[in-house]
Amino acid sequence: MTTLNQFPNIPGFQKEALEPLRAFNGVAVEAFERLSQQNYAVLGDCINFAVDQARLPTTVANYGEFLTRQMEFTRAFGEQLVRRTQEYVEIAGSVQAKAQATAAASQNKAA
Repeated sequence: MTTLNQFPNIPGFQKEALEPLRAFNGVAVEAFERLSQQNYAVLGDCINFAVDQARLPTTVANYGEFLTRQMEFTRAFGEQLVRRTQEYVEIAGSVQAKAQATAAASQNKAA
């Protein structure tokens, strides 16, 4: 019959085997947090745009002004979405760099 005394370093083996997963979990949690905050910001932009568009007919005097302001709001919203997209690209690049650094560190420890 096998007993635990025959394998005295099982906790040490488990810790060593799971260490790379713990490191990658940290990268994943940070990525989730940053992307969630970014999504929240984009949703806020969409809500602001929708409210501005809904309020617009009640704040203009004529149809020409309505069209002008609607185009201004739409252009500003489009520019904001471009900035948000660039922020997504920066987040993705940062996460990729951290994941690669974590993988390299794990490989160095394994070697």
